[in-house]
Amino acid sequence: MEADHHHHRHHVNQRAAEAGAGHHHRHGRNDRRRYPEDDRQRSSPLVWMAVILCTLLAIGIIVVGAAVFAVYLIYKPHMPYMVVTNAYLQQLDYSPADGVIRDIQVRADVLARNTNSKVNASFSSFNIDVKFHGTTLLQLRAETFSVARESSVTLPYSGASRGAKLDLAGMRAMEEALRSRVVPITLSGKARTRWRMGIFLKVAFWTRLNCPLSFSYPPGSVMAIDHDTCRSRSP
Repeated sequence: MEADHHHHRHHVNQRAAEAGAGHHHRHGRNDRRRYPEDDRQRSSPLVWMAVILCTLLAIGIIVVGAAVFAVYLIYKPHMPYMVVTNAYLQQLDYSPADGVIRDIQVRADVLARNTNSKVNASFSSFNIDVKFHGTTLLQLRAETFSVARESSVTLPYSGASRGAKLDLAGMRAMEEALRSRVVPITLSGKARTRWRMGIFLKVAFWTRLNCPLSFSYPPGSVMAIDHDTCRSRSP
């Protein structure tokens, strides 16, 4: 009996030891689990700050977008533009022997138009090149000027050039033009347009012109102008 009793106590003590070890083991695991929770608790304020900042940023973007849209509805802006309304080839003296244009004189009327009903517009960096077959013969320039709302300004350009030399392809094109008595010349250029909408919003765009013209030869007036093609475009 004593042996059995002793053996029973031995098993009880062994189970208690195992239970204690298991409890200690679980306690250790519980201790290890607390560390990620502590990290999450420490990072929670940072997460909330990020959420608040993103929310404020989104609200700001919405407010700015709504303000811009409201200004657009009030002013209903239109792009100012320029259009070639008339042109003349006043002089053309070409030397086929060396491909040199000894003298060329061109006159062109360019209309700067502002169709906005509420704001004035300005044109700056106004540059137009007079070209034949890719070769620039002369350049037309204008200082910065303003165009009142729903109005236009006509720029009567007149320019002359001497000594421009054509390449081989240009020489062949000029010889063909003189034979056919039709000289193709292109007005190509751009201008910077600016206008204001409201108190703070300023708008600026480049408007670009590419106008192919056909002149009768001997020098004279331009043939029919396609005013849609010879109107500048903004992106």
